[in-house]
Amino acid sequence: MIGVVLVAVIFALWALTTGAIRFFGDDDPPAATRTIQPTQGDPKPVTDGDLQMQLRSLKSSGPRTLTATVSVRNRTAAFVSFYGESQELVSTESRTVAGQVSLTSLEPHEATTVDLVFTVPEGFHAAQLQLHAAPGTAGVPIKLD
Repeated sequence: MIGVVLVAVIFALWALTTGAIRFFGDDDPPAATRTIQPTQGDPKPVTDGDLQMQLRSLKSSGPRTLTATVSVRNRTAAFVSFYGESQELVSTESRTVAGQVSLTSLEPHEATTVDLVFTVPEGFHAAQLQLHAAPGTAGVPIKLD
């Protein structure tokens, strides 16, 4: 009998501490911690180096996380790579946040869609997205609405 009670107590403590059972609230973060950002920027394609890029959308994908969906097209007859960590969000205060590490390889004249994930500090408001064809290129800014 004591064993059954002990197992029930352990299960209840586990369920409450891991969130398996919720009595109050929901899974959404409080409104004050949600990142509200624009959903689109300049719809025109931009060119930097061997790549043509176009911002498709920018959306909040979690607390302090933004995801930019970008179309990328290799303009050359050579294989090229698109590096997520070379892309930057620039705030209204000129602070920058680099994209998470990712690598997209493109065959000659190939086009694809890439999701760039940015973890932004609290209070960060994105004013532009700086897209780079490669780590050493000048990049092209895209103003965000």
